Amino acid sequence: MALSREEQNKYFKRLALSRLRILVNQGFYGLLLMHAKLRLDEECETAYTDGSCIAFNPKFMDDLSDSELDFIMMHEIMHIVLRHCFRYGKK
Repeated sequence: MALSREEQNKYFKRLALSRLRILVNQGFYGLLLMHAKLRLDEECETAYTDGSCIAFNPKFMDDLSDSELDFIMMHEIMHIVLRHCFRYGKK
């Protein structure tokens, strides 16, 4: 089911607020996240990174508190920084 433009804006606003919260409270992670591309992916179950962007399932985001979303954002950015997607080949 495709998200309407209004629904997409709601989720991207929540991701932007998470990034801003992290920038204020956890500067190192926040600075890294300022350069990350974010997207929505209804096909994945939770969240992932492909090494260049961080994707979230919108329904999964609905079940997360703000602190849980912030944690996952920091978790995923470290996969990008540490190049985990490129160390083990295609999966």
